[in-house]
Amino acid sequence: MKKVSTSSFQEQENVHAYFQSRSSNWREIYESSGVEAEIIRDRHVAVLAWVDSLKLAPGSSVLEVGCGAGFMAVALAQRGFNVQAFDSSEAMIEQARLYADESLTNDLLTLKVRDVYSLDFSDDSFDLVLAIGVIPWLERLEPAIQEMVRVIKPGGYILLTTANRMGLMSILDPWRNPALEPLKRRLKEVVSSIAHHNFSPSMTFHTNRFMDKTLARQRCIKTMSMTRGFGFSLRNRSFLPEPFGTKLHQLLQRLADRNIPFFRSMGMAYFMLARKHVSHSYVRSMDGNGS
Repeated sequence: MKKVSTSSFQEQENVHAYFQSRSSNWREIYESSGVEAEIIRDRHVAVLAWVDSLKLAPGSSVLEVGCGAGFMAVALAQRGFNVQAFDSSEAMIEQARLYADESLTNDLLTLKVRDVYSLDFSDDSFDLVLAIGVIPWLERLEPAIQEMVRVIKPGGYILLTTANRMGLMSILDPWRNPALEPLKRRLKEVVSSIAHHNFSPSMTFHTNRFMDKTLARQRCIKTMSMTRGFGFSLRNRSFLPEPFGTKLHQLLQRLADRNIPFFRSMGMAYFMLARKHVSHSYVRSMDGNGS
């Protein structure tokens, strides 16, 4: 079996701790003003628009990976789907349960703490699997994608969002710029070894082409894609005054939605909807990475 490095394990633990610490104010993030909240709300609406376009039958089985505070899971349950949703953070699941209680969706929504690398579901269980804002925080992408695809029914769908490596936000912020990532990683190691300082976990950025190929290796056929989000930051903090930052995001997003070259591929997040091949057969290999 393939071993996971100690550093990878520690980084994933840092991610868990990070979201655990943010769980109590997650609803405030969704409901607040400013460009970050606007981008999060826009993502929510865009994902649900894609889900609605699939015209899945009421009672269809849906799995949400990394459900956070439960906003997407509840919206899916309100559409009449049977939803299984999970997160690695117990605090996030507690927030999601509270929201499900308020929304009266408990009958159609099951919330649990689970591990994306080892899902306790049978093969071919779900009509749709979603992972929104999850991929950038995974240390081991390929086995996670493979496990998600395993539980999708042949002909079913997977909907993912990733951090766009070539998005404007990534390129213009030195703290996020992919070309500076090796230097930033080395500086973190030096500071940590000298001052014993624990940094907040960093997102992993992927190119759109890399994600397309990753899904294709799992015999998933991409049906739709887009980029969204035009926040601008310096060291992960927005530097444009409001409401100018939000208005600029909305303007650039309209250009991207009109499929204008350059803008259509420069959003901070890449959205992918793909369909599992109808003849796909999952075979688990000896090293746990599948075939």
